[in-house]
Amino acid sequence: MKKPTERVWFLALCVELYKHAKGMSGREAFDFLCRAGAVDYLTDCADALHATGHLYIIESIDEYLAAHGQRAPAAVE
Repeated sequence: MKKPTERVWFLALCVELYKHAKGMSGREAFDFLCRAGAVDYLTDCADALHATGHLYIIESIDEYLAAHGQRAPAAVE
């Protein structure tokens, strides 16, 4: 995953996954991830994360948030 456009598509996927998992709108999820610094994490780690499963990506975001003192939204059941 080398092109910036590929990273944007990957970031869009991550936002979609996260919004569905947390019951948020796309705007809410993107804004939250931006404020928490997770967007940079996702684009910086895109090469490694893109080969993982959807649940792993969501868990990875939550772990990133916890490690940086952020509280992840509750998951939707």
